[in-house]
Amino acid sequence: MQIERVRISPLVRSSVSNDGLVLLDVKGGFVFTSNIVGARIWSLIEAHGETCAIARAIAGEFNVDLDRATRDVDAFVAALCARGIVSTERPC
Repeated sequence: MQIERVRISPLVRSSVSNDGLVLLDVKGGFVFTSNIVGARIWSLIEAHGETCAIARAIAGEFNVDLDRATRDVDAFVAALCARGIVSTERPC
């Protein structure tokens, strides 16, 4: 499992609810929405910032295999990176 630290762009505003997640890129005006799993991943990005810790939490909370959780977290983070909402780096 590759460890990456996820950093949120300072130009992004978020709203998390029981229904899911809404992200707004203030500069570009882009809106990104997600379901409750995406909302939980976002909350964990804000709290932990490391993809391996996020995947472990998702696996436990949603009762899924760690490999699947890792793939889902990686895909979600990649989608956010592609839109400039977050960036990733390997911690020292």
